[in-house]
Amino acid sequence: MNIKMSDVAKAAGVSLATVGRVLHNNGYVSEDKRREIERIIKELGYIPNRIAQGLKSSRSNIIGHLTLFNTNMQFKEISSAINTAAASSGYHVLTLTSHMGLGEEEQQINDLIGHRVDGVILTSYHSISKDLIGRLIENHIPVVMIERTYDMPMVDRIVVNDRASSLGAVRHMLQKGHRRIAFIGSKLGHQVEEDRYAGYLDALNEAGIAPHEEWVQVMPEYSIEAGRMAIDQLLRAGQPPTAIFMTSDIYACGVLQILYERGLRVPDDLSLIGYDNTLSALLSPPITSVGLPFKEIGDHALQLLLQRMNDQEATSCTIGIDPFLMDRHTVREWKGD
Repeated sequence: MNIKMSDVAKAAGVSLATVGRVLHNNGYVSEDKRREIERIIKELGYIPNRIAQGLKSSRSNIIGHLTLFNTNMQFKEISSAINTAAASSGYHVLTLTSHMGLGEEEQQINDLIGHRVDGVILTSYHSISKDLIGRLIENHIPVVMIERTYDMPMVDRIVVNDRASSLGAVRHMLQKGHRRIAFIGSKLGHQVEEDRYAGYLDALNEAGIAPHEEWVQVMPEYSIEAGRMAIDQLLRAGQPPTAIFMTSDIYACGVLQILYERGLRVPDDLSLIGYDNTLSALLSPPITSVGLPFKEIGDHALQLLLQRMNDQEATSCTIGIDPFLMDRHTVREWKGD
């Protein structure tokens, strides 16, 4: 049986308008009457027609979220934070995940436009073009970009202060007495990777330490295997490092595997700091890592979208996010050279 809104109104002995106020949480209804209507809605199994509501209000109450498939849990955490922030404001999130190299970007943009989303959030989606983002803008769909972003009119951005956070992480190692500090990171193709490497160099320069080429491992991708390959090379160095700064927790997984296989302990034999504070908490031992305030990122993303919905011609806004160092004591005091 197809239960209608009029059936709820009849059972509750109220008008359609009163049922509507309860459903939309908009307007006054006494608390007793509200609870009674909610009970009847549940008993009858009434499901509001969201599409019809969207057509009537010109809003779908759906936010599109585009992100990349990645073995790292960072994107999952950001996605979860966006879902939570959206739900608290009465929005649903339609998340589309892309796989690198499959050319899915244009179809995904068309799908979101077809679903009449009220706004789109892109998380670290560096393979999407400015032209495709422009198509969203042309359709009056607000856009917020997180982490890997473009500086575009009417596109708001959330950027992570990666350079400063990397600087702080390596400083932590220096304060513990380490001077032979290695770096494991991804190829320098985007601002995020460049900033994390720059922060590492900044800290060494502050301490008057010249970076050694054999201590820098720039890998082609973020993966466990890349972490294994990088630590293998570092352990072969003529003067092996005493500490390693890694720009992703995913590298730490591979690093710890090799250290375990070779009977080396953290932090007794080698000190480690990761990045993202996701997988780092699940490792053995759990390692110190640069963490991102995921809830803050989700809240900011939603607020930027809501502001842009109300004023699409406003000047573009950029919000900087400051990571934090989650110290799990995997950087030991170093008294040697």
